[in-house]
Amino acid sequence: MSTVQPASSLPVPYKTRKQSQPKYARSNAPIVPPGSVTGHSLALVIAIMGFLASITACGVYVVFNAANVWTNRISAEITIQVQPRADSSSDDTAEIVQFLKGQNGIARVTPFSQEQSLKLVEPWIGRSEVLKSFAIPKLIAVQIDMSSPPDIATLKTVLESKFPGALLDDHGLWRNEIRRLTRLLEIGGIGMLFLMAMATAAVIVAAATSALASNREIVSVLNLVGAEEKFIARQFETHFVKVGVRAGIFGAGLAGLLFFCLPYITEGISTSATSAAEIRRLVGAGTLDIGGYAVLVVVVVAVALICKLTSRYGVRRILNNQNI
Repeated sequence: MSTVQPASSLPVPYKTRKQSQPKYARSNAPIVPPGSVTGHSLALVIAIMGFLASITACGVYVVFNAANVWTNRISAEITIQVQPRADSSSDDTAEIVQFLKGQNGIARVTPFSQEQSLKLVEPWIGRSEVLKSFAIPKLIAVQIDMSSPPDIATLKTVLESKFPGALLDDHGLWRNEIRRLTRLLEIGGIGMLFLMAMATAAVIVAAATSALASNREIVSVLNLVGAEEKFIARQFETHFVKVGVRAGIFGAGLAGLLFFCLPYITEGISTSATSAAEIRRLVGAGTLDIGGYAVLVVVVVAVALICKLTSRYGVRRILNNQNI
């Protein structure tokens, strides 16, 4: 006679036993927690460095473009000074104008009246009726056709030999001064960017050392289970690159916003509309074009590369020296 066993005493199938076992979630937590001190403090420092680097790089870019505009305008125009001669009562200005109009490569010839010439010197010596009695040289502005410019040296020689008292100024001195000033600003900007890069690299090395020290046990366990130094270094490298990219984008974006608002800031701090116009004439509107925003992207990429290379070097150097 067979007996019926209670359900509780029946053997549990293997599949049922496997499903009844507790499940353990697989942990993919990074070695360096994102919310650690190397995440927040380092991100703040890199964001500040990225902002300063973006301001410096874009400032040099804006000044370089403004200098190019000035140089092109100066190169497209020459000035003829007609000195008054004591031995001659005739005025050669009309003949000089006709001579210049007949030369190849001359787009426009504009003689200045005495009143127009006096207005040019008013910013330096002021307005006075006494100046009208002075023998001020007459000026002739000559616009050059840049598509087929004339030979300035030959034109200068012919003009000054044909008309005694006429002097041709090709503004070469001003062009050289602008180029020299622009070159100095570029060198200064590159030097500042280099110092910022060195400071950022030093901060990342210090942060990597701190991260390794605070995660000593984790790294030791990874070494015991056979993890290579390349794998460990890659974990730290990934962490610092993510921090650097986020902070670099924030700093560069803040700098781009500042340049976008710069024309409004200039108008707000200017004492008059004339002073604001003079500032725009000197350095342009101050806004960034496509090239300027490309400079911001380059700054972000440079910050990411600095974080990547510096963290890789710092972590591997510490692991090789067995400091942990």
